[in-house]
Amino acid sequence: MNEIADLRTLFGLMRRQVWTILAFAAAIFLLTLIVVFSVTPRYTAQALLLVDTSSKNLLDPDTASANGLTDNSRVESEVRIIQSDAVLLDVVRDGNLLSDPEFRPGRGAIARIRDLFGGETAPASESVVLGSVLASLKEAVRVRREGLTYLITVGVTSQDAEKAARLANLVTAAYVRNQVDGKVAGTIAARNSLQQRVSAAKQLLAEHENELDAFTASHHDLPGFNIDAAPRISAAGFGTMADGGSAVPSATVTQFYSLQQSSQIARAQYQNLLTRLQDFEAQATLQLADSRVVSQAMAPIDPSYPKTLPILAVMALVAVGIGLGAAFLREFFVGGFTGEDQVSAVLNIPLAAVVPHQEGSELDKPHGRGLSDTIITAPLSVFSESIRRIRVSVEQALLSRAAFLDDGQEQGIVIMVSSPSHQDGKSTLAASLARTYSRAGKRTLLIDCDLRKPSIHRHVDREPTPAFVNLLRGEPDPGLANIVVTDNATNLSVILGARPAEFPTDDLLMSPKIRALLSRARQHFDYVVIDTPPVDAAVDALYLARLCDAILFVVRWANTPQSVARKAVAELKANVRDGVPIVAVLNRQDQKKWLSFGGVYSPSRT
Repeated sequence: MNEIADLRTLFGLMRRQVWTILAFAAAIFLLTLIVVFSVTPRYTAQALLLVDTSSKNLLDPDTASANGLTDNSRVESEVRIIQSDAVLLDVVRDGNLLSDPEFRPGRGAIARIRDLFGGETAPASESVVLGSVLASLKEAVRVRREGLTYLITVGVTSQDAEKAARLANLVTAAYVRNQVDGKVAGTIAARNSLQQRVSAAKQLLAEHENELDAFTASHHDLPGFNIDAAPRISAAGFGTMADGGSAVPSATVTQFYSLQQSSQIARAQYQNLLTRLQDFEAQATLQLADSRVVSQAMAPIDPSYPKTLPILAVMALVAVGIGLGAAFLREFFVGGFTGEDQVSAVLNIPLAAVVPHQEGSELDKPHGRGLSDTIITAPLSVFSESIRRIRVSVEQALLSRAAFLDDGQEQGIVIMVSSPSHQDGKSTLAASLARTYSRAGKRTLLIDCDLRKPSIHRHVDREPTPAFVNLLRGEPDPGLANIVVTDNATNLSVILGARPAEFPTDDLLMSPKIRALLSRARQHFDYVVIDTPPVDAAVDALYLARLCDAILFVVRWANTPQSVARKAVAELKANVRDGVPIVAVLNRQDQKKWLSFGGVYSPSRT
């Protein structure tokens, strides 16, 4: 049953706050529509690259390539290379983006202001413009690896679909070109380094050849010595010739052999380096990229941003959520009280009754009795029944003080009626409650203590008199009978206020005069009902609260701010005597807006 009640409460809230929900939801959704359709659509074109980690040495195709973790690092490195400034700067130049208004920075606000006032602004330097265009291009380029594969997606976002495809293809082309250029540059750098080694080896070979030639020339006059005899010298041994010729000194033969060997070694090294150099020169013209374009970018048909339908669908839900939040905020914090449990929970005081809204008031009928006449003209109406319920609630609140409810009591009960702010309907309820007591046969006195804005005289169809105010201001006491008038409709005794006072009234209500007046009233009446100013508007009610036996605190349905009501109740509690009950009344409930499920009252009238 509690769950059903909660659902009913929720539906009731939604029905009461339907215009708040619709207003906020419509405003947010309309703002979303304006933003979505005012944003310039952007298109994203994507190209697909494949990174081949195998070797690309055409002169040595059998060279093994790395794999496994090395390949993963290689692919991730290629992603970063595509995003590098070197590649994107080539795209800026190839795509002529320095003159493209989408990427070239516009004149700033300060420059436009200076132009407006005739000032001169120095144009931005070329490096600044290039840096700004490069930054804009970086924002437009998105590069990602497709999972753990060797595929890399290159996407470019632009206001023009054709431009997006063109720039995406330029990025891939620049990346592949830079990859080849990098490999060629590395090969050329290795070739240049090797050329120095070849030159050094050539020079060393020349030196060894010269030394050998010089040695041969210097020993050609020895008997039987010539360069062709070297093998025979080596075979026959030092000191003699193999063919029986003249003996050659062994030292000479050793030196000759050493020079000859050094020359041969230098010649072999030179030949090896020269062959390697020729290989590098061939590789410089035979380099291939390690990555290739699998799929070139095509001009997209639909914009990538904004996604109109998904955005509108999500924002519709968000708008409804914000509307519900605004409804809850207005229902429970801003718009006042709309439920019995809400009043009790927020104010921490019991609720006497919920009084329905009735057409007509003392303001609508300035020369008649107004809404309080309903007690007489329609005693079985919902309004009249709610006033009687207030009377019962006050008596229940005073049960702990049994002396007040004894029919033989000598002291009357003083009931103060107040509210947090104006227009809560406290004066109407005070007059209606007093008339209810009077019609029940109780001797009842109604006192209009709202001296700043008296209105009780409108309910009893009497002209205001200054007798009450004059008494409080220190004039001689004319006697209680001389300041009391009678309500002809109910024989209710009434002390009227004068016209609105133009002076502080709290001094009058805190004087001994008012205490003496209430003391005499207790002796002659069973019930004394006091209408006081709102607690938030004046301090008069706080002084009168110290003299009362019960307080009716009137809040207006869906109108009285909760914070104001809480503050007023706290101030009243700080000023009442111990044991004096404060009972709330939720007034002017709009039956047309209130969805009642199992409520106490029926919206129909009898």
